[in-house]
Amino acid sequence: MEKPNQYPLPRFSVNRPVTVVMSLVALLVVGYIAYTRIPLTLFPEGFDYPRLFAWASYPNAGAVEVEQKVVRHLEEAVAQVSRVKNIRSSAYSGGGNVRVEFQKGTDLQLAFAEMKDRLDRVMPELPDEIEQLWVRRWDQNDIPIMDGAIIFETQHADPRHLIDTYVEPALRRVDGVGNIELWGSPSKQVIVELNRDKMLSHRINVFEALNSLRAQNLTVPGGWVIEGGKKIYVRSVGRFQDVAELANTVVDPAHQLRLDDIAEVSYKRPQQDWVNRIDRKESLGFGVTKASGANVVEVSTGVKEELENLKNHPKLEGLDFKLFWNQGDQVINSVGNLKNSGLWGGLFAAIVLFFFLRAVRITLIITLAIPLSLLTTIIALYFIGWSLNVATMMGLMLSLGLVVDNAIVIVENIYRKRQEGIAPRTASIEGAGEVGLAVTMATLTTVVVFLPLILMSDEEMFSFWMLRIGLPVITGLVASLLIALIFIPLAALRLSPKKERGESRMILWSRKHYMRSLSWVLNNRLDAFVIALVLFASIKIPMDGMDRTDSQERNEVRMDLAFEMPSGQSLDQAERFMTSVEDTVMAHQAEYNVEALRTYFRRGWGRVTLFFAEEEDVEWYEVAWDNLSVALGLKEQEYLSYKEVEKDLRERLYLPPGITLRVNWENSEQDARVNVSLYGEDTKVLIKLAAEVERRLESIPGLLSVNTDMDRGGTELQVRLDRDQIQRFGVNPQQVSGGIAYALRGTDINKFHTDDGREVDIRVRLANYDSQSLDDLRTQNFPTADGREVALESLADIYVERTLGNIRRENRQTMLNVSARAAKDRAQHLFAQVDQVMQGFEMPRGYRWDKGTRFVELEEQDQSQKFALIMSVTFVFLLMGVLFESFVLPLSVIVSIPFSFLGVYWVLYVTDTPFEIMSMIGSVILIGVVVNNAIVLIDLANRLRAEGKSRYDALVEAGRHRFRPILMTTFTTAFGLIPMAAGNSKMVGLEYAPLGRTMIGGLLAAMVLTLLLVPLFYTFFDDFRTAMQRIMTSAFGRKEEASGSPS
Repeated sequence: MEKPNQYPLPRFSVNRPVTVVMSLVALLVVGYIAYTRIPLTLFPEGFDYPRLFAWASYPNAGAVEVEQKVVRHLEEAVAQVSRVKNIRSSAYSGGGNVRVEFQKGTDLQLAFAEMKDRLDRVMPELPDEIEQLWVRRWDQNDIPIMDGAIIFETQHADPRHLIDTYVEPALRRVDGVGNIELWGSPSKQVIVELNRDKMLSHRINVFEALNSLRAQNLTVPGGWVIEGGKKIYVRSVGRFQDVAELANTVVDPAHQLRLDDIAEVSYKRPQQDWVNRIDRKESLGFGVTKASGANVVEVSTGVKEELENLKNHPKLEGLDFKLFWNQGDQVINSVGNLKNSGLWGGLFAAIVLFFFLRAVRITLIITLAIPLSLLTTIIALYFIGWSLNVATMMGLMLSLGLVVDNAIVIVENIYRKRQEGIAPRTASIEGAGEVGLAVTMATLTTVVVFLPLILMSDEEMFSFWMLRIGLPVITGLVASLLIALIFIPLAALRLSPKKERGESRMILWSRKHYMRSLSWVLNNRLDAFVIALVLFASIKIPMDGMDRTDSQERNEVRMDLAFEMPSGQSLDQAERFMTSVEDTVMAHQAEYNVEALRTYFRRGWGRVTLFFAEEEDVEWYEVAWDNLSVALGLKEQEYLSYKEVEKDLRERLYLPPGITLRVNWENSEQDARVNVSLYGEDTKVLIKLAAEVERRLESIPGLLSVNTDMDRGGTELQVRLDRDQIQRFGVNPQQVSGGIAYALRGTDINKFHTDDGREVDIRVRLANYDSQSLDDLRTQNFPTADGREVALESLADIYVERTLGNIRRENRQTMLNVSARAAKDRAQHLFAQVDQVMQGFEMPRGYRWDKGTRFVELEEQDQSQKFALIMSVTFVFLLMGVLFESFVLPLSVIVSIPFSFLGVYWVLYVTDTPFEIMSMIGSVILIGVVVNNAIVLIDLANRLRAEGKSRYDALVEAGRHRFRPILMTTFTTAFGLIPMAAGNSKMVGLEYAPLGRTMIGGLLAAMVLTLLLVPLFYTFFDDFRTAMQRIMTSAFGRKEEASGSPS
């Protein structure tokens, strides 16, 4: 008999239909408002990256000098800041930087102020050439939302002036634009090119001449005077009015020698020591950042419209604009992917449901759970102030196939009640109420999977992203539970057909064979257990044959070819080689599907970036059909795949001796690499230790190469002044160092104001400064105290020495890497071999080694992920213990988790899909999903046993009743994921196919195992529980008898 207080939510649904309908309308209205107003961004906002960055520019100083004079002082300063966790620094030619990581929960505003104060205090200890220390805090608004290039189709006298005058101001005026960054084309300068021979013949001192020029180009405030009762300010204007005036400046008053007597003075673009071009045409790069709070789609749309307008500007004739990256388009495509996946997922769910239920109305009732759950999730995101971004949309896509499960179980139970002859109203209440606890626990098992990932990870960024992914999934599942308990009972009562249709023949046939299989499994438990073990053992085949990677396999839109070239070659030599690379790529442009080519190079380094044409927006089934046709040989591939392009380029490109190639900043994927990182105080000691490590690693058979950071360094010409000689000749050391710098790199001597109001640099340098030889340096003369001149080689020792190009330090210790490279098939043995050859390696006190920062981070990440997985399984176990009121029976449900991975690995192996980050996310979610069917099955079996049925009969009847809903929930989820698994659905280039394939494989495997193996293991654990109860009863019984006996 129906109890009045039993099943309150289904009873409320049936008894208060108007309230339920009005709640539904209110949900739709609020959902529409939230959907139309929720911000669209690419990346989630709100992450406070716990790091600060400081850097300093020390022009023309080598890495060793920067480390000793700059970086060590910066490290000492920042080490005194509160709550510092790690300090990593780098010294390189021309400057150095320090990256400070703080402990979790640090107030970065206070840390920024304290770090700035400490660095200001250390400023007097730094070299005079360092004018400023920069401190910066990471801000996601600094990430450009658009990246592009301005291409000069025709020659322009001063292209940078055109951009600064017309393009940049126009883009800044676009509403929502925060900043415009430009790079790649220098403005005109006033260039003074000194003639070395004329200077020597006139005995002109460069140092003194430059100081004289500086002194004559000044504008100095001179105070004020009183005239006629008014205060008039005085300013002494002594700056050059035009280039001719500068050329006529007297640099030697004794001989009335003018500047143009010893130099050529001109106003022109400086000679570049690098080249930047797009499709072999001169170009200038630009980046657009948005203002805080601006809508990325609106800003990008406004910028694109302004660029189209600028193309028609009469002053900008011959300029073209090309965009390589546009966050606005990415966001729009991501939202489109979400809508498309939702529609197809809903359609497939409806088809599967109609196949099983054979009723249009009830199919629509269950399918209604999908849009309502997603709408509720969007409402929640809107009111907590989040946006639709790459993370939250990933969570929405993950929840698409999961939100119908609760509705399916409840509707199926309601219809089972009605088929038993129970009145529709009572069937709606009892049908939903009976399984209410089971579906609640099944929902919570998926919810708790995310809690360890969000709350228990040491990686703050990982927790941040998992919260943004997990909260939409959690909200959607909780919403689907409430919808199933509140809306579905009323809908089933009011909208369901009055005449029930029987099940299809296929389902009846499948259930009959399933019942035979279940009966055989329960009657032949040992044989079934052996078969299960054999099946599970087969997982070793895909595990050994499947690729694994810690990086995201993505549908790349660009490919970077980075070349390291000899530093001593000329720019012309570098250009000839880079042109040959361009020729090779453009000769196969159609084959590679290349839309644009960006080239940047200098003497010793170059990069060619291939931008691939964007794929047309095609439906997932077209992509799946094309892939199948190509695999079967029915259709030829239109162009090479990403990996095929990389392989083809490696084979075609000729690399002369001394030139190395890296693709996307990494070596070939066919190689495995391990680093041995050495840490210590003295760089010279580390270099000696690195030589010994290199010798040890070379003893490992089969290595492709072994190299150190020294191999990637360069040579440094060191000029060491002889103090005795300096004093003997009476030479000013500052003139020596300044004269060398002026001769080799030139210098800026103040600013020049042009007629159009611009302020440009006055650059003084030697003519043909870039071709200065070692002999020219040795014979450079400096004035002595008695008026004579002496050559540099008489004042200093000049020698060449090998040096590190980049010195890295970690926690105030210098770090030097030795890298070993082997074939990919030897990767799993490489780490063990390194440990073996490094045994007995003695290091001085205070020095240590490890297998590189990346190895340590991956090891820590792997441990964190394992801990999170263990805790997820533990939480699921605890919830099921509450449901089953047993410590043992939940283990029969937990068994479905490892067996589900049998399907995961086999599906990934057969489809040649590597196990990567998206696959890992799918595996974690499976832990909470695959147990859902097992929960409702075991819950029904327990209720039937409580009604007096035997264990065998209860399991058989539970299997018969739950057969159809288990198939329905599995197939609706799996079919809903087909567009994701078979198509090219992606977000910011990240493909969802591995995630979809992981989920499908796990769900299908778990379905079979739930129907057959869960009942089997239920009997095992039930026997174990009974045996333990007998043992405990027997033990406690004897104890009671003993205590009750007379003493």
